[in-house]
Amino acid sequence: MHPYIRITRPVNSVMSGFAVFIAGIIAGGYPFTYKVILASIVSIVACSGGMVINDYFDYDIDKINRKDRVLPRGEMNLKAAFFYAIFLLILACFIAYFVNFKAFFICITASILMFLYAYKLKRMCFVGNILVGFLTSLTFLYGGAAVNKMEAVGMLFICSFLANISREIMKDIDDIKGDKEMGSSTLPIIYGEKKSLLISQIFLLSGMVTTFLPYVYNIFGVQYLFMISVLNIFVFWTLYISKKNVSRAEKSLKIEMYGVLFVFFVSKIIDQIA
Repeated sequence: MHPYIRITRPVNSVMSGFAVFIAGIIAGGYPFTYKVILASIVSIVACSGGMVINDYFDYDIDKINRKDRVLPRGEMNLKAAFFYAIFLLILACFIAYFVNFKAFFICITASILMFLYAYKLKRMCFVGNILVGFLTSLTFLYGGAAVNKMEAVGMLFICSFLANISREIMKDIDDIKGDKEMGSSTLPIIYGEKKSLLISQIFLLSGMVTTFLPYVYNIFGVQYLFMISVLNIFVFWTLYISKKNVSRAEKSLKIEMYGVLFVFFVSKIIDQIA
């Protein structure tokens, strides 16, 4: 794969666009408008830019923790990576202008936050975890913004926000060696791995609880309760294995988070058919 594509983490970027698309359908129903597709493209491009700028500022850490990435391997120079990231973020904002003002404003704000996160905030204790949790979950609100119904995906946003903070703390535990060498002030470095894992587990448990709220508030019916209960069995297993293998737990949680999105989507379709 070409370095200019690989550095954008195409799977992650496309999945962010897919999340926006599904959120747009959950919020606005089917058939969807062209603005949902435009918003999905914005998310893919913006996420790609965020990945590149993150790798640019993480170059020294990645030489220790992620030697297989594009920049540590010398497949792209740092100057090219920086301008490539800025180009992608500006392009995303340009496309967002044609969605609506709300989507345009969110894209500009998210682009600035992604830059600040990569530049400084990710190494600040817990601040980086909260910010990346917010930015990742923003894809769902963005899908709602495309159809001017952000409140319709509010619960999905909250659930994702809590789970993503949990996952980010797990990633920090996994990356503790390189972060220490770079003088970062992450949660595991300041408070230790045990306490950090406990905090991660509390956030994950909170996220699990919020997944039942759409049923409690009669947004979705029994079919949703059944599907989300089955999925939460796997999430609980992830919670259990995080004590022994945090790297494996973090990867499992990522898949399960997409599972939650799938359950919301299927429940919306069933609701619309009924």
